[in-house]
Amino acid sequence: MDAIKTVEDYRKVLLRINTLMNKGSQAITYEEMSEIRELRSQASSYEKVRYDHTINSEEGC
Repeated sequence: MDAIKTVEDYRKVLLRINTLMNKGSQAITYEEMSEIRELRSQASSYEKVRYDHTINSEEGC
């Protein structure tokens, strides 16, 4: 799968990860575990671009 570019694609990836995770550790195949890792990496990359993860020290504490 290519890089996630839209919110719709991101949601599809999360749904696929959830579907695979719901199988449980005893029922999941090696190929499915590899797919989860790949999808998780793509989702993480998308989140880094889409969301601001910086901490503004002037706002919180």
